[in-house]
Amino acid sequence: MSDDWEKLAGEKGEEVPSSRFGRMFALGKMSARVGASMLAHKATNLISKKDAQQQDLLYQANAERIVEVLGKLKGASMKVGQLLSADPELMPDGFGEHLSSLQNSAPPMTYVTVKKQIEEALDRPIELVFREFNPDPIGAASIGQVHYAVLDSGEKVAVKIQYPGVIDALESDLKTIEGMMSYGRAVMEKERLHEYMNEIRETVIQEADYEDEARKLQHFHELLSEREGVRAPKPFMEWTRKNVLVMEYVEGEKFDSALLKMSREERQPHLIKWVETYTWMFHELFELHADPHPGNFLLEEDGTLTILDFGSVKQFEPSFADGMLKLMDICWRNAPEEAIDVYQELGFGAKRIKWSDIDPQLLADYHDIVLKPFLRDEPFKFADWTPATDGRHFMLSHPSFLMIAPPAESLPYFRMLSGVKGLLIRLDAEINVYEIAYQAAKRRGIV
Repeated sequence: MSDDWEKLAGEKGEEVPSSRFGRMFALGKMSARVGASMLAHKATNLISKKDAQQQDLLYQANAERIVEVLGKLKGASMKVGQLLSADPELMPDGFGEHLSSLQNSAPPMTYVTVKKQIEEALDRPIELVFREFNPDPIGAASIGQVHYAVLDSGEKVAVKIQYPGVIDALESDLKTIEGMMSYGRAVMEKERLHEYMNEIRETVIQEADYEDEARKLQHFHELLSEREGVRAPKPFMEWTRKNVLVMEYVEGEKFDSALLKMSREERQPHLIKWVETYTWMFHELFELHADPHPGNFLLEEDGTLTILDFGSVKQFEPSFADGMLKLMDICWRNAPEEAIDVYQELGFGAKRIKWSDIDPQLLADYHDIVLKPFLRDEPFKFADWTPATDGRHFMLSHPSFLMIAPPAESLPYFRMLSGVKGLLIRLDAEINVYEIAYQAAKRRGIV
């Protein structure tokens, strides 16, 4: 294949816009179109009371506009779409289905750009490193795209190449996107959106360091080798640089796609293994693979779960992980008055909150909403669970509970839960997560 590389230099693909002005113009144009359509829809509704079907069509049209632009811009812009699509409850109906396409596919950058990025990073011609290199990517995501290749030494590898200008455009991208998505509350609540923007900033900066990701990948490659049926690819450190990551190539099908071909009963053991792996990471390692969208998991032919993309790994204090289990134990024992002390120990609540004003019984009612899957020792049907929607209604009736905000450092944990919940809902999961949580609490000496 190497003899044909020069012929492939003009193959299909798109240049990733890297100039700040160009990216701001693209996002600004999209923002204006989305905002204008939302205002026009509201004005028309006041006059003619249009039905819900027309609103759904509007949301779908706006989602298509957003996907097209975010997919081309990559970086922080595309990461917004991925995070928002992970949880169906974060957006109106019609957005999620379209934004989910950003989780595992997007217009790729050209091979000319790919080749240039690799050769500049490795300081040598691409032919001296790879015996084969497929110019068509096997995945194109927010920070970079992945190509199949064969090293000169014969190992099959996946090569992740970072899009140029990702970090340079970060701040201007985030500012423009936040303004667009908060305009008329077109997508989600302003306060929650601001929290997401701050976390996206930290996530993109972390994920853009491929050398750091390779070290995390090696760490989890070793740890997961001790767990049956779960693994992470091996990195090739000698060929990894700040913007190029070379790792073992794994053959498999995207996790959710593979499971959707199965009956609900056939899915169960795979979903249980997935949830148990996340439980083990958080409650025993006190660190998390914090980007649980479906494109980051493969199911191999023999049933092995392969976890990809360790760019976003978060560490937690054991006291925080144990605190989450203590709250569940409080629910199991029906002792809501004890929860207030746990929340205070974990750093929940604004400084001006008066914990004496929080009714323990109302707290129990709130736990019945947000912890519902963990409260009974039986399979739970996730498709029937809408904690974000029900939680908002609860907060409207009891605004004092808005003060029980989680500490900033816990946001990656709750984003992870949101992503896990979203996938379990899409896969119509019905599994006993109470048992998984109870066993974790037992191992930690909490029950």
